[in-house]
Amino acid sequence: MKRREVREKVACFHCGDPCESDHVRFQEKDFCCHGCKSVYELLQSCDLEGYYDYADNPGIKTLKAPASEKFAYLNDESIQMKILSFKSEKLAKVSLKLPAMHCASCIWLIENFRKLVPGVIESRVNFVKREAAFTYDPQIVSLRRLVEQLAAIGYEPELNLETTSEKKTNRGNFKLITQIGVAGFCFGNIMLLSFPEYLAIGEELAIQYRSFFGYLNFALALPVLFYSASDYLLSAWRAVVRKVINMDVPISMGILAIFLRSTYEIFLEGGGGYMDSLSALVFFLLVGKWFQQKTYDSLSFERDFKSYFPISVQLVDADGERSIGIEHIKQGDQFRVRSGELIPVDSILVEGDAHLDYSFVSGESEAVEVQSGEALYAGGRQTGASIVLKATKSVDQSYLTGLWNSDGNQKKEHELESFADRVGKVFTYVIVFIALSAGLFWMVFDPSLVLNAVSAVLIVACPCALALSFPFAYGNAIRLAGRKGLYLKNAAALGRMAEVSHIVFDKTGTLTRGSDSKVEIEASEFTLLDKAIAAAMAAQSGHPLSRMIAQSLKASDQTLPKILNFTEVKGKGLQAEFAGDHYRLGSADFTGYNVSDRKAMNASAVYFSRNGKTVANFSIQKEYRSNLNRLIKNLKKFYSLYLLSGDNDSEKERMQEIFNQKNGLLFNQLPHQKREFVAKLRRQGAVTAMIGDGLNDAAALKESDLGISVADDVFRFAPASDAILSSAGFHHLPEFFDYSKEVLKTVRLSFALSFLYNGIGLFFAVQGVLTPVIAAILMPISSITVVGFVTLRTTLLYRKKFTQKFTE
Repeated sequence: MKRREVREKVACFHCGDPCESDHVRFQEKDFCCHGCKSVYELLQSCDLEGYYDYADNPGIKTLKAPASEKFAYLNDESIQMKILSFKSEKLAKVSLKLPAMHCASCIWLIENFRKLVPGVIESRVNFVKREAAFTYDPQIVSLRRLVEQLAAIGYEPELNLETTSEKKTNRGNFKLITQIGVAGFCFGNIMLLSFPEYLAIGEELAIQYRSFFGYLNFALALPVLFYSASDYLLSAWRAVVRKVINMDVPISMGILAIFLRSTYEIFLEGGGGYMDSLSALVFFLLVGKWFQQKTYDSLSFERDFKSYFPISVQLVDADGERSIGIEHIKQGDQFRVRSGELIPVDSILVEGDAHLDYSFVSGESEAVEVQSGEALYAGGRQTGASIVLKATKSVDQSYLTGLWNSDGNQKKEHELESFADRVGKVFTYVIVFIALSAGLFWMVFDPSLVLNAVSAVLIVACPCALALSFPFAYGNAIRLAGRKGLYLKNAAALGRMAEVSHIVFDKTGTLTRGSDSKVEIEASEFTLLDKAIAAAMAAQSGHPLSRMIAQSLKASDQTLPKILNFTEVKGKGLQAEFAGDHYRLGSADFTGYNVSDRKAMNASAVYFSRNGKTVANFSIQKEYRSNLNRLIKNLKKFYSLYLLSGDNDSEKERMQEIFNQKNGLLFNQLPHQKREFVAKLRRQGAVTAMIGDGLNDAAALKESDLGISVADDVFRFAPASDAILSSAGFHHLPEFFDYSKEVLKTVRLSFALSFLYNGIGLFFAVQGVLTPVIAAILMPISSITVVGFVTLRTTLLYRKKFTQKFTE
């Protein structure tokens, strides 16, 4: 039985609060109220007693049950639409902020919420943001019931009904600024009242005035301790109660040591105490915390709302169709989504038949049919013919980024990131041990130095600089890379980029440009109707070859026929029906064309058949991207290069010339063959990057250590990829790989800088020559120095790498 004494009172088994004499006792366990007992019974009935295995008394005190009608407004469909991120007949998704989450037990309970509430399919916790994403079946459990159940076990959600386009305020920043203001005000006034002590004229003051000034200093220190320093103290107290030590424990020990020592001197010895040191300590700690938070928020803001995916959509208006960046989509805009493309924003269907794959959002790959006028959710992929949608809100970049990072194919974090986490966990225990050892030493040899030595060690040593170096270096690098057209999924992707040894390229849409390609038609019975149907079929697809054909066939004033039963077979081609006839557009095998009858040509070939008879042959002479020869030459200096193309080998000699190699250039590769090739490289120990168009290469992108999807004026975002590279930034590929290695080196240098700082700081701290105030100034300075170092170095490297010319 888990029990402990708190001031001669038994602690509540659930929440840890002291129990009164009339407390509740159930199954030989003590509970402070019926609310905590009810939560325990609920968890026990659902076989969730493991909640109590991760910490003693991990629960949240449930003061009272939520009113039965408190969440009744969640039955309103219009309100649900503002809160839900996705909803279909059998599945819904919602992200809720849960401020009460505070420990490993909380995470365990929320992620096992499906056992508590029937109908909940999955729940994932983002502990840093105190958020949880729930996937549930709306036919079994309602949003209201889900929220009520969370509130019943002590995790009432903080619901926000604002739309994503509205400005969000950060209350946490306001509280921090207020705490800084209080600490600064008290710090200044305590210094003013301590001037007699500073100027060594205390001997001339009457005893009552010295005591009076001391009492005033004590009074001014109380709001500093109980308000400005409250976050540190509460965090430390929760950690100690749960028998762990976090970074706030040694800081709080230093604060309390100064406060208690000063209180003793003021009231029992008539001295001035060290309240000026206390207020200065808290003030500088909070200023350092504000700076770190401000810097991180600025990077996060640019990541979520400024560094948009370097991809476009087809806007449909009175002037026709044109490509625009997704950040320019506004509520009410109409845009076209073709086969294989992702819906970037919540919309309603205006034209066409929508067959959506919501696996990116829900994990379910079963196609969902949507009728005209019905809602479609961001993240769905169109699997049928092209459709026209009307946006019901502006693009929420943070939502798309969140979907991308919540994809089931998560690859492991970088080794330096896990190393920083491991060191951070051990660091605090070591610091507490050193502080206690220094205190014992000086207690024997010079008791006057005990306070300085102990408090200085507890305050000056900080693993924050170590913990901050990785996210700040990689966060800044990701932000800067986005300016040149490389949008990385997360920091781990950039870390893996630095370790790549083998690079595999797709050809069409990756090494070639669709806009400047030439299409020649060889036709025997290619009628005007056939031409219009071929154009209509090609217009439905986002494949680079389809887009080239559609552009070459469609006249500006031509109205395309409405084809039926359009489908796109990956790696093979397109098929559709019109007026009872069956048409195909694709490879020779797919259309039934006899390849032996085809004369050799230095181009890609696409065939068009009617009812099994080939009536046209499209010969596509593709233009390669500018500076491709120099790009490949630069990459070959450091990487093993391969080419996997779904096209025929008509351009094999050209590729051999560009790559300056004969081996490793494979043609007529189907999607599963590309994936198998990448898997083979990885089994051989190669760290492999796959660079493709994001649709036919999705399996290979997912299989690789680093999947890069090339975007060329179309919203061809591949969830399986780790990065999206705009066509405009393709020529910077060697610089991106080189830059990733330099960023990794920057992190290692920052680690060395952090260890050096802590070593020097501790060297002086244990000698008692550092005052708590100086230690408090040095602590945030260490973090600021490391953050400044990694930010400045990654920025300077970025400017150097992306301004120099290609080397011949």
